[in-house]
Amino acid sequence: MKQSPLLHFESSKFAIIPGEDEETNPGIFGKALAQWLSERLRTVGVSAGQVIAEDFGWCIPIESKPHTLYVACANADEGPGQWQIFAFAEGGVMARLFGKDKSAESIAALYATVQRCLESEPSIRGLRVEE
Repeated sequence: MKQSPLLHFESSKFAIIPGEDEETNPGIFGKALAQWLSERLRTVGVSAGQVIAEDFGWCIPIESKPHTLYVACANADEGPGQWQIFAFAEGGVMARLFGKDKSAESIAALYATVQRCLESEPSIRGLRVEE
């Protein structure tokens, strides 16, 4: 799996939905953030699917070929209202084997779009990148 750097930020916009961490690991939240970001991505032309739960957070599947792209959203350890997001790719085994893997470029483009979506939201503060 290849992934982008983490985007960290603070916002009180994304309320914890009762019981959402029953679908992830205990104490892992971010469903409202993922739903909001999925909608934002669709408005800027990204083919974002329905939000799905994973152990580590809430993922937005992104239509892409030959690999599958995702944006992962979760709360950060720093406390309430602290969030983190990253993009990652799965698949493309044959492309990697033959040295034609373009997933890094796809991740970078998706990451830049996600970052612009976050920067345009007034309720998001302290947006920073963690390599």
